[in-house]
Amino acid sequence: MKTCCFTGSRPESFPWGEDEDDPRCLELKRQIFVAVSELAGNGYCKFISGMARGADIFCAEAVIELMGETEGITLECAVPCPEQARSWSKFWKARRESVMSKADKVVTLCPHYTDFCMAKRNEYMVENSDFVLAVWGGQTYGGTYGTIQKARKADKPLKIIRYL
Repeated sequence: MKTCCFTGSRPESFPWGEDEDDPRCLELKRQIFVAVSELAGNGYCKFISGMARGADIFCAEAVIELMGETEGITLECAVPCPEQARSWSKFWKARRESVMSKADKVVTLCPHYTDFCMAKRNEYMVENSDFVLAVWGGQTYGGTYGTIQKARKADKPLKIIRYL
């Protein structure tokens, strides 16, 4: 089974912030759906999301939409720790719970928050994937950048959807 994982920026990195009605956000979501559909058409049927606010959840929602249209597509949620959503707004917590309730599998990688649990989640996703889809603004810092570097070091095929 060919597997793709997602990495991507959080809303505070987007030029439109949390405004998902912004045409740039709508276009990004369209590009994500097209990329996920193309991957499914090329035999990728398992998708892994790290479940962070923003791009990770956008990607997971694209998979859920595709699951309704295409048989055999599965979603795994790779949760870094149980406290991942502790400080999130009610909106993002509810959205996360909705995605996780529709996933085929939820894996929690650390029993509690540590300084390294997010990196451990990112390593898990890259190690367990054949392809990495990144939603990235070009920043040379942070988790998305680090995951892209891990994918390149592991010689994994990589597609980057740029939003800047």
